[in-house]
Amino acid sequence: MFDLYFAGAKNIWADNYLLENGANRLCSQLIDRRNIVDWICKKNDSSKLFIDSGAYTAYTKNVKINVDDYINYINSITNKCTIFAQLDTIPGQMGKPKTQEERLTAPKLSWENYLYMRKHLKEPQKLIPIFHQGEDYVWLENMLEWTDERGEHISYIGVSPAADLPGLENFLDRSFDIIEKSSNPLVKTHAFGMTQLSILEVYPYTSADSTSWKLSAAMGSIYTPWGLVYVSNRGVFDKSYILNQPKMAQDRLFSYIEGCGYTFEQVANYDYVRYIINIKYLMNWAKNYRFRGRRRKNKLF
Repeated sequence: MFDLYFAGAKNIWADNYLLENGANRLCSQLIDRRNIVDWICKKNDSSKLFIDSGAYTAYTKNVKINVDDYINYINSITNKCTIFAQLDTIPGQMGKPKTQEERLTAPKLSWENYLYMRKHLKEPQKLIPIFHQGEDYVWLENMLEWTDERGEHISYIGVSPAADLPGLENFLDRSFDIIEKSSNPLVKTHAFGMTQLSILEVYPYTSADSTSWKLSAAMGSIYTPWGLVYVSNRGVFDKSYILNQPKMAQDRLFSYIEGCGYTFEQVANYDYVRYIINIKYLMNWAKNYRFRGRRRKNKLF
Protein backbone atom coordinates (compact mmCIF):
# COMPACT_ATOMS: atom_id res chain seq x y z
CA MET A 1 0.00 0.00 0.00
CA PHE A 2 1.36 3.39 -1.04
CA ASP A 3 0.04 6.67 0.39
CA LEU A 4 -0.84 8.75 -2.66
CA TYR A 5 -2.18 12.24 -1.96
CA PHE A 6 -4.30 13.97 -4.59
CA ALA A 7 -3.46 17.67 -4.88
CA GLY A 8 -5.01 20.30 -7.11
CA ALA A 9 -7.79 22.82 -7.37
CA LYS A 10 -11.26 21.90 -6.16
CA ASN A 11 -13.63 20.27 -8.67
CA ILE A 12 -17.04 19.03 -7.55
CA TRP A 13 -16.98 15.83 -9.64
CA ALA A 14 -13.46 14.89 -8.66
CA ASP A 15 -13.88 15.81 -4.99
CA ASN A 16 -17.07 13.80 -4.68
CA TYR A 17 -15.36 10.76 -6.15
CA LEU A 18 -12.31 11.22 -3.91
CA LEU A 19 -14.54 11.56 -0.82
CA GLU A 20 -16.74 8.58 -1.68
CA ASN A 21 -13.73 6.33 -2.22
CA GLY A 22 -11.66 7.31 0.81
CA ALA A 23 -8.85 8.94 -1.15
CA ASN A 24 -6.06 10.94 0.45
CA ARG A 25 -5.91 14.69 -0.16
CA LEU A 26 -3.14 17.29 -0.02
CA CYS A 27 -4.25 20.88 0.50
CA SER A 28 -2.28 24.12 0.73
CA GLN A 29 -2.92 26.15 3.88
CA LEU A 30 -2.13 29.26 1.86
CA ILE A 31 -4.90 28.96 -0.74
CA ASP A 32 -7.11 26.03 0.32
CA ARG A 33 -8.30 26.82 3.85
CA ARG A 34 -11.97 26.92 2.83
CA ASN A 35 -11.58 23.62 0.97
CA ILE A 36 -9.77 22.11 3.98
CA VAL A 37 -12.76 22.85 6.22
CA ASP A 38 -15.09 21.25 3.67
CA TRP A 39 -12.85 18.20 3.30
CA ILE A 40 -12.51 17.70 7.07
CA CYS A 41 -16.30 17.86 7.49
CA LYS A 42 -16.99 15.30 4.76
CA LYS A 43 -14.07 12.88 4.64
CA ASN A 44 -14.31 9.39 6.07
CA ASP A 45 -11.95 7.94 8.66
CA SER A 46 -9.82 6.09 6.12
CA SER A 47 -8.94 9.25 4.18
CA LYS A 48 -5.66 10.96 5.06
CA LEU A 49 -5.10 14.70 4.98
CA PHE A 50 -1.73 16.30 4.24
CA ILE A 51 -1.39 20.06 4.80
CA ASP A 52 1.25 21.81 2.72
CA SER A 53 2.68 25.19 3.72
CA GLY A 54 2.16 26.75 0.29
CA ALA A 55 5.78 27.92 0.20
CA TYR A 56 6.19 27.38 -3.54
CA THR A 57 2.94 29.21 -4.34
CA ALA A 58 4.08 32.08 -2.13
CA TYR A 59 7.41 32.08 -3.98
CA THR A 60 5.67 32.36 -7.37
CA LYS A 61 3.49 35.23 -6.10
CA ASN A 62 6.35 36.97 -4.25
CA VAL A 63 4.48 36.92 -0.95
CA LYS A 64 5.71 35.92 2.51
CA ILE A 65 4.11 33.33 4.77
CA ASN A 66 4.05 34.08 8.49
CA VAL A 67 5.37 30.98 10.22
CA ASP A 68 3.48 31.70 13.46
CA ASP A 69 0.20 32.03 11.59
CA TYR A 70 0.91 28.68 9.91
CA ILE A 71 1.71 27.09 13.29
CA ASN A 72 -1.50 28.42 14.84
CA TYR A 73 -3.53 27.15 11.92
CA ILE A 74 -2.00 23.68 12.09
CA ASN A 75 -2.59 23.53 15.86
CA SER A 76 -6.27 24.37 15.29
CA ILE A 77 -6.82 21.31 13.04
CA THR A 78 -3.96 19.04 14.08
CA ASN A 79 -6.20 16.15 15.18
CA LYS A 80 -7.72 16.07 11.67
CA CYS A 81 -4.35 15.99 9.86
CA THR A 82 -2.18 13.00 9.11
CA ILE A 83 0.98 14.95 8.31
CA PHE A 84 1.98 18.51 7.47
CA ALA A 85 4.96 20.05 5.70
CA GLN A 86 7.34 22.47 7.30
CA LEU A 87 7.52 26.03 5.97
CA ASP A 88 10.61 25.72 3.81
CA THR A 89 12.68 28.46 2.19
CA ILE A 90 13.02 28.61 -1.59
CA PRO A 91 16.13 30.51 -2.65
CA GLY A 92 15.92 33.83 -4.46
CA GLN A 93 12.96 35.44 -6.18
CA MET A 94 10.76 34.11 -8.94
CA GLY A 95 12.07 35.09 -12.37
CA LYS A 96 15.51 36.16 -11.14
CA PRO A 97 18.78 34.19 -11.24
CA LYS A 98 19.63 32.60 -7.90
CA THR A 99 22.93 33.55 -6.33
CA GLN A 100 25.24 31.03 -4.73
CA GLU A 101 24.68 32.71 -1.37
CA GLU A 102 20.90 32.33 -1.74
CA ARG A 103 21.26 28.65 -2.61
CA LEU A 104 23.49 28.03 0.41
CA THR A 105 21.35 30.03 2.83
CA ALA A 106 17.94 28.53 1.92
CA PRO A 107 18.41 25.04 3.46
CA LYS A 108 19.84 26.60 6.63
CA LEU A 109 16.76 28.82 6.99
CA SER A 110 14.50 25.86 6.24
CA TRP A 111 16.11 23.81 8.99
CA GLU A 112 15.77 26.67 11.46
CA ASN A 113 12.08 26.94 10.53
CA TYR A 114 11.63 23.22 11.10
CA LEU A 115 13.14 23.35 14.58
CA TYR A 116 11.10 26.46 15.45
CA MET A 117 7.88 24.83 14.30
CA ARG A 118 8.58 21.65 16.27
CA LYS A 119 8.84 23.67 19.48
CA HIS A 120 5.42 25.27 18.98
CA LEU A 121 3.32 22.51 17.46
CA LYS A 122 0.94 20.37 19.50
CA GLU A 123 1.92 17.28 17.47
CA PRO A 124 5.48 17.91 16.25
CA GLN A 125 5.88 14.27 15.19
CA LYS A 126 3.56 14.98 12.24
CA LEU A 127 5.84 17.69 10.86
CA ILE A 128 7.91 16.80 7.77
CA PRO A 129 11.21 18.56 7.00
CA ILE A 130 12.08 18.83 3.30
CA PHE A 131 15.35 18.11 1.50
CA HIS A 132 15.38 19.59 -2.02
CA GLN A 133 17.27 18.51 -5.09
CA GLY A 134 20.13 20.93 -5.58
CA GLU A 135 20.86 21.36 -1.87
CA ASP A 136 24.03 20.10 -0.25
CA TYR A 137 23.54 16.50 0.90
CA VAL A 138 24.86 17.49 4.32
CA TRP A 139 21.35 18.80 5.04
CA LEU A 140 19.83 15.39 4.33
CA GLU A 141 22.42 13.79 6.59
CA ASN A 142 21.56 16.35 9.26
CA MET A 143 17.86 15.42 9.12
CA LEU A 144 18.66 11.73 9.34
CA GLU A 145 21.05 11.98 12.28
CA TRP A 146 19.13 14.57 14.33
CA THR A 147 17.33 13.34 17.47
CA ASP A 148 14.95 15.07 19.86
CA GLU A 149 15.24 15.37 23.63
CA ARG A 150 14.08 11.75 23.97
CA GLY A 151 16.73 10.53 21.55
CA GLU A 152 14.17 9.80 18.81
CA HIS A 153 14.91 10.33 15.14
CA ILE A 154 12.68 12.21 12.71
CA SER A 155 10.20 9.62 11.44
CA TYR A 156 9.18 11.22 8.12
CA ILE A 157 11.08 13.48 5.71
CA GLY A 158 10.46 14.93 2.28
CA VAL A 159 12.90 14.09 -0.49
CA SER A 160 11.85 16.59 -3.12
CA PRO A 161 12.89 16.41 -6.80
CA ALA A 162 13.18 19.64 -8.79
CA ALA A 163 11.39 19.92 -12.13
CA ASP A 164 13.87 22.55 -13.36
CA LEU A 165 17.03 20.54 -12.66
CA PRO A 166 18.54 17.60 -14.58
CA GLY A 167 19.82 14.41 -12.98
CA LEU A 168 16.69 13.22 -11.17
CA GLU A 169 17.77 9.59 -10.88
CA ASN A 170 21.29 10.55 -9.76
CA PHE A 171 19.72 12.74 -7.06
CA LEU A 172 17.45 9.93 -5.87
CA ASP A 173 20.19 7.28 -6.05
CA ARG A 174 22.44 9.34 -3.83
CA SER A 175 19.66 10.42 -1.46
CA PHE A 176 18.41 6.90 -0.79
CA ASP A 177 21.96 5.60 -0.52
CA ILE A 178 22.58 8.18 2.22
CA ILE A 179 19.32 7.19 3.94
CA GLU A 180 20.23 3.49 3.85
CA LYS A 181 23.65 4.10 5.39
CA SER A 182 22.41 6.49 8.08
CA SER A 183 21.42 5.74 11.68
CA ASN A 184 17.80 6.28 10.57
CA PRO A 185 17.48 3.90 7.58
CA LEU A 186 13.77 3.13 8.08
CA VAL A 187 12.65 6.76 7.93
CA LYS A 188 9.50 7.33 5.87
CA THR A 189 9.92 9.51 2.79
CA HIS A 190 7.55 11.71 0.78
CA ALA A 191 7.96 12.81 -2.86
CA PHE A 192 6.63 16.33 -3.27
CA GLY A 193 4.83 17.13 -6.51
CA MET A 194 5.56 13.88 -8.30
CA THR A 195 3.44 11.05 -9.66
CA GLN A 196 5.95 9.60 -12.11
CA LEU A 197 4.95 6.03 -11.35
CA SER A 198 8.02 4.39 -12.88
CA ILE A 199 10.19 6.42 -10.48
CA LEU A 200 7.98 5.71 -7.47
CA GLU A 201 8.22 1.99 -8.23
CA VAL A 202 12.02 2.14 -8.33
CA TYR A 203 12.74 4.20 -5.20
CA PRO A 204 11.33 3.24 -1.78
CA TYR A 205 9.15 6.28 -1.13
CA THR A 206 6.37 5.95 1.44
CA SER A 207 4.11 8.57 -0.15
CA ALA A 208 3.80 11.16 -2.90
CA ASP A 209 1.50 13.94 -4.03
CA SER A 210 0.78 15.40 -7.43
CA THR A 211 -1.66 17.37 -9.54
CA SER A 212 -0.86 15.30 -12.65
CA TRP A 213 -4.15 13.36 -12.39
CA LYS A 214 -6.01 16.62 -13.03
CA LEU A 215 -3.54 18.40 -15.31
CA SER A 216 -3.23 15.44 -17.67
CA ALA A 217 -7.04 15.09 -17.83
CA ALA A 218 -7.46 18.80 -18.53
CA MET A 219 -4.91 18.48 -21.32
CA GLY A 220 -6.86 15.57 -22.81
CA SER A 221 -5.09 12.44 -21.56
CA ILE A 222 -5.91 9.53 -19.27
CA TYR A 223 -3.79 7.12 -17.28
CA THR A 224 -3.92 3.56 -18.63
CA PRO A 225 -1.93 0.33 -18.15
CA TRP A 226 0.05 1.46 -21.23
CA GLY A 227 0.87 4.93 -19.97
CA LEU A 228 -0.80 8.28 -20.67
CA VAL A 229 -3.01 8.19 -23.78
CA TYR A 230 -4.40 11.27 -25.54
CA VAL A 231 -8.17 10.90 -25.97
CA SER A 232 -9.72 14.38 -26.14
CA ASN A 233 -11.67 15.21 -29.26
CA ARG A 234 -9.97 18.61 -29.21
CA GLY A 235 -6.93 16.98 -30.79
CA VAL A 236 -8.36 14.86 -33.61
CA PHE A 237 -5.57 16.03 -35.93
CA ASP A 238 -2.84 15.28 -33.42
CA LYS A 239 -0.86 12.19 -34.41
CA SER A 240 -0.88 11.02 -30.76
CA TYR A 241 -4.72 11.04 -30.66
CA ILE A 242 -5.97 7.50 -30.01
CA LEU A 243 -8.17 7.36 -33.12
CA ASN A 244 -5.04 8.02 -35.19
CA GLN A 245 -3.41 4.89 -33.75
CA PRO A 246 -3.62 1.23 -34.91
CA LYS A 247 -7.00 -0.46 -34.50
CA MET A 248 -5.61 -2.97 -31.99
CA ALA A 249 -4.54 -0.11 -29.71
CA GLN A 250 -7.95 1.54 -30.11
CA ASP A 251 -9.82 -1.66 -29.25
CA ARG A 252 -7.71 -2.23 -26.12
CA LEU A 253 -8.30 1.30 -24.97
CA PHE A 254 -12.05 1.18 -25.62
CA SER A 255 -12.25 -2.03 -23.59
CA TYR A 256 -10.30 -0.41 -20.75
CA ILE A 257 -12.59 2.65 -20.74
CA GLU A 258 -15.71 0.49 -20.71
CA GLY A 259 -14.27 -1.42 -17.77
CA CYS A 260 -14.07 1.91 -15.93
CA GLY A 261 -17.80 2.41 -16.52
CA TYR A 262 -17.67 4.99 -19.32
CA THR A 263 -17.85 5.25 -23.10
CA PHE A 264 -15.14 6.60 -25.33
CA GLU A 265 -17.43 9.49 -26.30
CA GLN A 266 -17.69 10.54 -22.65
CA VAL A 267 -13.93 10.35 -22.16
CA ALA A 268 -13.30 12.28 -25.36
CA ASN A 269 -15.72 15.09 -24.52
CA TYR A 270 -15.68 15.64 -20.74
CA ASP A 271 -12.79 16.65 -18.50
CA TYR A 272 -14.54 15.40 -15.37
CA VAL A 273 -14.78 11.85 -16.78
CA ARG A 274 -11.05 11.89 -17.45
CA TYR A 275 -10.50 13.16 -13.87
CA ILE A 276 -12.36 10.18 -12.45
CA ILE A 277 -10.65 7.63 -14.71
CA ASN A 278 -7.27 9.02 -13.68
CA ILE A 279 -8.22 8.92 -9.99
CA LYS A 280 -9.39 5.32 -10.35
CA TYR A 281 -6.17 4.29 -12.03
CA LEU A 282 -3.91 5.99 -9.49
CA MET A 283 -5.87 4.76 -6.47
CA ASN A 284 -5.69 1.21 -7.80
CA TRP A 285 -1.96 1.63 -8.43
CA ALA A 286 -1.42 2.87 -4.86
CA LYS A 287 -3.55 0.10 -3.35
CA ASN A 288 -1.59 -2.59 -5.19
CA TYR A 289 1.81 -0.92 -4.96
CA ARG A 290 4.86 -3.14 -4.89
CA PHE A 291 8.50 -2.19 -5.09
CA ARG A 292 9.45 -3.31 -8.62
CA GLY A 293 13.03 -2.24 -9.22
CA ARG A 294 13.84 -1.01 -12.70
CA ARG A 295 11.29 -2.96 -14.75
CA ARG A 296 9.39 -0.85 -17.29
CA LYS A 297 5.82 -1.29 -18.51
CA ASN A 298 4.96 -2.17 -22.11
CA LYS A 299 3.59 0.63 -24.30
CA LEU A 300 0.17 0.50 -25.92
CA PHE A 301 1.60 1.61 -29.29
